[in-house]
Amino acid sequence: MLDLRAGLRLLLIALALLISLLVSSCKLGNSTLDEANQINQSASADINEIEKIVQENKGKEIEVTRALDREDYETARKQMNDVISAIDRGLERGESAAEKFDHASKLDIDPTIKEYLSYRAQSVNKAIEAFKELRKGIVAFRDATGSKDKAVTEKAKTDVQQASQSFDSLISEAQRLEGKADDIARRSPDKIKPGK
Repeated sequence: MLDLRAGLRLLLIALALLISLLVSSCKLGNSTLDEANQINQSASADINEIEKIVQENKGKEIEVTRALDREDYETARKQMNDVISAIDRGLERGESAAEKFDHASKLDIDPTIKEYLSYRAQSVNKAIEAFKELRKGIVAFRDATGSKDKAVTEKAKTDVQQASQSFDSLISEAQRLEGKADDIARRSPDKIKPGK
């Protein structure tokens, strides 16, 4: 049987990471900057929704594991469908936030804030790519759950491993980009402040 626990644990960690990637804001002041600030606040609302999704799905790993331990594959697949739906909702909100950061970065604002917002958008986009890979792995695992066909389970195992490796690589890149945004924020406390 494939190890879904690790995949679901990665999901929760990754959702928490995505939230942390998105929680800084800019100190803004004129009309264009006010527009950028409003866009940034709207992106923060998307992030708050992602946080709610994470909280709503914290127990899914345990539920799936229990169902698999009981060999209740129908329930396990239903729980995985719920996880996939949660990822989809998180992706939708993440894509919305990334678009907003990108839009704000293209406004006529201070170059430092522009660069900061650009790195935020790039970071969130990498995290989105990572979640799409994670989703592929969970779908492969769900589709193979309960199968007695060794070829199906081996293919799913390979798909899950590849998705996990891609996820790790993309999340690492998202963190690198987030680090660049954080460096800008640290160097420019008069322009950028921590969010939340």
